[in-house]
Amino acid sequence: MSLKKLTILCFVALSSLTFAQATITNGPELENDRDNKMISMFEGDENSYFCYRVRTNGKGTSYIIEKYDKTTLKPLFSKEINLEEEDRSKIEDILYSNGKIYIFRREYDKKIKKMTLFYQTVSEAGVVSLELKEVVNYSSDNYEFVNFDIVQNPGKTKFLIKASYKVDEKDKYKTDLILMDAVAEKKIWTKVTNIKGTKDFNGFNGIMLDENGIVYYSYSYEASNSTETERRYALSMDIIYSASQNIITIDLPFDNYFLKSDINIYKSNNNQITIGGFLNDPTDYKRLYIVKMGVFCFKVDLLTKKVISKSVQTFDDKLLTALENNPFNFQYKLDYIIPVRDDYYFVGVQHSILRFEETNIENVRTIHREYKYKYRNILIAKLNAKGKFEWIKNSPLKIDIEDQRFNYLFKQYIVFATAKNLYLLNVDHKNNLEQYGKSDFKAKDLKPVKVVHGSNFICATISLEDGNVKERNVIMKNDDYCFAPIQERRIQFIFSSHNEIFVPGKNNEIVIYTEDKGKDRFSKIKFE
Repeated sequence: MSLKKLTILCFVALSSLTFAQATITNGPELENDRDNKMISMFEGDENSYFCYRVRTNGKGTSYIIEKYDKTTLKPLFSKEINLEEEDRSKIEDILYSNGKIYIFRREYDKKIKKMTLFYQTVSEAGVVSLELKEVVNYSSDNYEFVNFDIVQNPGKTKFLIKASYKVDEKDKYKTDLILMDAVAEKKIWTKVTNIKGTKDFNGFNGIMLDENGIVYYSYSYEASNSTETERRYALSMDIIYSASQNIITIDLPFDNYFLKSDINIYKSNNNQITIGGFLNDPTDYKRLYIVKMGVFCFKVDLLTKKVISKSVQTFDDKLLTALENNPFNFQYKLDYIIPVRDDYYFVGVQHSILRFEETNIENVRTIHREYKYKYRNILIAKLNAKGKFEWIKNSPLKIDIEDQRFNYLFKQYIVFATAKNLYLLNVDHKNNLEQYGKSDFKAKDLKPVKVVHGSNFICATISLEDGNVKERNVIMKNDDYCFAPIQERRIQFIFSSHNEIFVPGKNNEIVIYTEDKGKDRFSKIKFE
């Protein structure tokens, strides 16, 4: 047998490819029909992970929880969850804790105008509890006037439920926080926040639950120097301790900056809070397409309850040009604050949303609504140990979604950090790799991905020191099996935006999902 043939046979047997510092290994093909759509992957214990799927085939809808082995990528069980009142029920979130899956679901009773949040569990062995346990309920005239967000502490032993609600259209939003012990399955406390709600906006823009059950949340409100022609917003952070009824407020001064609404909060082991996000200054419109935009960060000492550092880094002209920035179209969302040794890396996405509506002849009601999303760049900013930004860099992300029927920002990329590098993985147009090889390539020369099939799944290796791209390589060609970040696009099946499109594996590995016309499988990607 020739060496060439032996190499080919080894490739087929291992089903893996190596590109620079990332290796992909494909798992076995799964026995699912094409109607069994993936919604989300979420981490279990060190040996397993879980998936949430929805099957729709004209005979009703099935909601399915599956468990998989991290080593073999083979299924361990598949269990159906029954939603008896499907017309008024919606799965709000699915989280793992203490060997169980917790399925939070909301149900609205139109007759008595009441929204209730329940949960049920699936055991580690796949036993589905039929009992719905109530967490909280609110009276409201409309299903849309009650919203829930659920977060966990790092150890996954507690749940924090944020409930924002109003009774009717004229009412102002109020926000409750409910802390729940996941192990004992009982509520620890319910507290009302300091947030001064408005008719349409409750102010929240970031929330975190630490290991000890202490709650940190940030919120914006209209500042004293705000005017009718130039709205200004201030920023504060509140801290809620379990043993105290008092809420501690820490003001985060921002001069004249107008804050974007999406903020992340991270607590380190040295009793410090890192809180940051993107910002812009609406007064700097001297140049039509280039405006003052940037990233900010505060560090707060939890012992003194004082701000110990503040850093604002605006985008320079070179970065703004690379971003093709138009202040009237593009927005920025901070997805992660990632610690590596004593530094932090802020990672987010640049995107735009266009909404189109068609109405009937009488122009009375909307009969069709469509959203067009453009994802354009991944942004990375390094915050050093002194609390100062060293640099901001971008990595192109060019994806267009033309026919989304609801307003929802999907994660279109994966970020993974090691001790040496930051890795960005995303779908890219097959012709773009040639452009990246040119020293003077421009963003306008890159082609957007509109259909995943026929594209590339690429990995950009980012230096932790200076943010430069060390290399950008194809991890997988989406010719048959494809990495597709969006599987099911119906809003009734989608839940919280913190859900990932991958799960961490072992030893610098992650597990991703790939599919091909109804066939599917999982794959491992190992870094370095």
